[in-house]
Amino acid sequence: MTAVNNLSDIVNNGLCIGCGVCQSIAGEDKIEVMMSPKGRLEPKEINKISPDIFKKIKSICPGTIVEGLPKEVVHEDSKHDQIWGYYLSLNYTWSTNDKIRFQSSTGGLLNGLSIYLLETKKIKFILHTVADPKKPMRSIPKFSYSKEEIVNCESGSRYGPASSLDAFHKALDLNEPFAFVGKPCDISAIRQLSKIDSRVNNLCKYLLTLVCGGIPEFTKSQDFIESFKVKENELSTFRYRGYGNPGKMYIKTKDGREYEQAYNDFWGEESTWRVLFRCKICPDAIGESADIAALDTWKGGSPKGEDEGFNAVITRTKKGLDLINEATKAGYIHVGDKLNIDDINDFQPHQVNKKKAVYARHQGMIKNGSPTIDTNGLRIKELSKLNSKDFNEKEEYGAKSRIKKNNI
Repeated sequence: MTAVNNLSDIVNNGLCIGCGVCQSIAGEDKIEVMMSPKGRLEPKEINKISPDIFKKIKSICPGTIVEGLPKEVVHEDSKHDQIWGYYLSLNYTWSTNDKIRFQSSTGGLLNGLSIYLLETKKIKFILHTVADPKKPMRSIPKFSYSKEEIVNCESGSRYGPASSLDAFHKALDLNEPFAFVGKPCDISAIRQLSKIDSRVNNLCKYLLTLVCGGIPEFTKSQDFIESFKVKENELSTFRYRGYGNPGKMYIKTKDGREYEQAYNDFWGEESTWRVLFRCKICPDAIGESADIAALDTWKGGSPKGEDEGFNAVITRTKKGLDLINEATKAGYIHVGDKLNIDDINDFQPHQVNKKKAVYARHQGMIKNGSPTIDTNGLRIKELSKLNSKDFNEKEEYGAKSRIKKNNI
């Protein structure tokens, strides 16, 4: 199997997610994350990094290593599921603020929790991803210090490349308590970094995530605006969903033109999603190492219409459970009916299928001579043993075929 010896090996083998943690570690003078012609955020080594810095990057990068919930934060009362991992509770939940609930991607859970943490001064700021106010199709990391900043920054779903962690060391350097809201792969990188940088656990108090369907290439969004004969530099607003659940895909130009498309019409069949190769081999798209993971609650895995906005919440750690309980008591969120694993499976069939398939996909890469992701505590090998031989062979072949076609 090909070894990962430098940054290019991670990118060229389709292992990069564009999270920006490498830039955060090495510095902007060494690594720059930029959009590729294929519509992917990828790091470029603009000045030579030392072997020690690359070794550090490799030990953290979610393109090289992803692990489950650290043993030290697994609570004695935790339940465990072969697909979904450790959890303490499963519930419906949503923001009690009608505006936040309406504007947010689903039910406003993560925004509600973020605002609670800020207003009770448990943290100083939230590090999360928002629409770039100058280029609203694109996403940037942001430090938000108030409810107003959270509500007014288009912080809902960002279905496109986002370097959520390129500012993470800047956050640590502020030496103030904060929470991080991001993708499961981002959370994985933070957990790995915490092993070698004590500031992470001391300052990053909460890790909040979403169950992730994958990152589409930027070209998916470009094609959408071009279908209305709109150019990126004409945009004033670009919204993937929200203002309803799921809400519509919506754009507005600087001269006042408005266009929208139904959520299901934009996404269509899974084969049209254009997600990154790294997402297709993701061993943890369900936020196993987070304190809390939020997800959609559509039966069968896709919306049948609009509703008021409901999240399901997987509470994974005691810290996460305490946060849910405290925010509920303080009136920031409402916790609804209990759920069970069968409900979660029904809401997220894509995740169930991927979790079962990932190990075979990794094996396909290895048999092709390609490097893949080291995993621990995610049960992907054990799950593969429950599959039929035909299923695993098909998934192996699919991974090898994508690599041979250079479709990574």
